[in-house]
Amino acid sequence: MAVVTAAASGRNPNRWWYAATGFLTLLFGSSTVNVLFNVLGKPISEEFGWSRSVIANGFSIETVMVGVSIVALGVLVDRYGPRTPSLPMTLGFGGGLMLMAAVPDNRFVFYILCALIGACAGALNPVAHATVVSAWFADRRGLALGLLMAGMGACGVLMPYLANWTLGFASWRGTFLIVGALCTVIPTAVYAFVTKMPPTHERERLRAREAGRVAGEPLWTIARRYRQFWLLSLAIFLVSTATFGLMSQVVPMTTDKGIDRGVAVVVLSVLSLSSVGARLVVGYLLDRVFAPFIGSIVFALCGVGVALLISSTGTGMLLIGAVLVGLALGAEGDIAAYMTSRYFPEHSYGRVLGFVYFLFAMGSASGVFLLGQIYAATNSYTAGIVPIVAMVAIAIACLLGMGSYRYALDHRELNAPAADVPTPEAARS
Repeated sequence: MAVVTAAASGRNPNRWWYAATGFLTLLFGSSTVNVLFNVLGKPISEEFGWSRSVIANGFSIETVMVGVSIVALGVLVDRYGPRTPSLPMTLGFGGGLMLMAAVPDNRFVFYILCALIGACAGALNPVAHATVVSAWFADRRGLALGLLMAGMGACGVLMPYLANWTLGFASWRGTFLIVGALCTVIPTAVYAFVTKMPPTHERERLRAREAGRVAGEPLWTIARRYRQFWLLSLAIFLVSTATFGLMSQVVPMTTDKGIDRGVAVVVLSVLSLSSVGARLVVGYLLDRVFAPFIGSIVFALCGVGVALLISSTGTGMLLIGAVLVGLALGAEGDIAAYMTSRYFPEHSYGRVLGFVYFLFAMGSASGVFLLGQIYAATNSYTAGIVPIVAMVAIAIACLLGMGSYRYALDHRELNAPAADVPTPEAARS
């Protein structure tokens, strides 16, 4: 995979353009669905007489399908490049949101649309753009990935206000139509006119296809050869269960405590804003500090945030909890994308990151389901503290077991043994 170092940056002056336009895609990306279901779930339920569980079930279906689409996209990106498979998926995602504006009082139709949106959401997740950014950057890869991933957090900051504002004059149906149109036009334009891989990477990919194979190692081979594959996957699954699952319930969880809905939206936005800052800061640190150490600290703070968000009734403590959970929500995407480039072969990046993000989506769906079941059984979210904090602790243990980096920033394989504890030299390489 060709990378652009500082010495070569003069020949590729626009390499930051790939991170910036990727940010724009994620700004109108798959995180939009979580925000819309949070903000519009209640008016939909009231119009149709549905229980809260119907909306939660639809969101769970969408999230599961997101995971499937991410895995498929990761494989397709390694085989065909980022543009060809992503363009039709962006059209399907935005079109599905717009069709929600016409959904009838029929749960089956609602679930079908949720499945359609999720099945096309892979292109609105970071996998394709992270593959591009990792290919173009070596010297500032962490920061570039942080800028890219900040789009997901910025979506969580912008979309609640955009959805609330649109809901005020266009109803929930009009909100789906308007937001869906934005999520169609903007990402499609980015993929069509900007996104591309470095020329050397494309030549290697095309030579492999001409030889009847795919560049890089198959996912199954990586799963057998690299224990880090399973450790990283499990860590991301568990933390996404805690963060994204909790995020999906922030508004109802807060209003159930007698707190005003406007305050609940602010808490959700603070959580998302914190994730934006975390992505940039963590991205900067990844270029300087061993990634599993960074992740362990951030995930530990996440456990504290989970307890505060679920148990606190004061606005101040809720905001602190939102900041801490937001840190983990933002950091885990950066950490997954960066660590994939340091532990696995370069031409397998898309399929490995796709699988890791698949488990990210599965963790999200599991978190939504878990909290929903806890609420149904106890009429409260309090009992969720113990299992969620335990998951965060296991995730930290997984990161600390990753060992030294296996690949340098220029994708040379390091000949260091797969030790459980990295040496300082390996950690800095």
